[in-house]
Amino acid sequence: MEGDSMAVAARRRKRANRGEVPRWSVEQYLALPEDDEKSELIDGVLVVSPSAGFWHQDLSFHLQVVLYRWLRAHDLGQIWFDLDMVLDEKRGIVYRPDLVYLSKAHLNRLRQERIFGPADLCVEIISTSDKPQVLLRKHQDYARYGVRWYWEIHRREADWQLLEYELGQAQEYVLRQEVSGQEWFEPGLFAGLIFRLGPLAEGDFKQAVKGKVRRLII
Repeated sequence: MEGDSMAVAARRRKRANRGEVPRWSVEQYLALPEDDEKSELIDGVLVVSPSAGFWHQDLSFHLQVVLYRWLRAHDLGQIWFDLDMVLDEKRGIVYRPDLVYLSKAHLNRLRQERIFGPADLCVEIISTSDKPQVLLRKHQDYARYGVRWYWEIHRREADWQLLEYELGQAQEYVLRQEVSGQEWFEPGLFAGLIFRLGPLAEGDFKQAVKGKVRRLII
């Protein structure tokens, strides 16, 4: 089965190199073998990105540690990194957020080791290799399909920027917070959780967290 999937993938990539745009079903996409590239599906078109750089991976890991400890201590749900989130099986829309959270109430959306339907929170750490048109489409689709909270994290020259969006009544995101790497961030989704991106990116948990979460991390 895996050999068949690899052969199909090779043929489709060959057609793509000839200028053709191969179309994938969600079933075909999910059958692809794992590799070092990040693949997503937008309207049946396979979008491949390079693997994340070290700073991207460091921040993703440290942020996941904080969120995992908080969620576990309060029995809120589960968080994963780089997990497929299938938003539309008919249109062929599958994204892989850097971090994705499902509340306990929505854990039934976890099937076949993937999420089928919107997560409660998606976190995207933006890299220079990310295509602006893909980022815009993600922003729109996350809102359109009902992802309630969306964090978009940017790395600046000497700092970080975190944009926190909440889904509004018109199925469009409303910007709730914009904080720098040295400012304390209190997520609207997790009351009582407080952290800073700058120290967190460096793995300095003592300087990155305060309040109730501190005793869970330090």
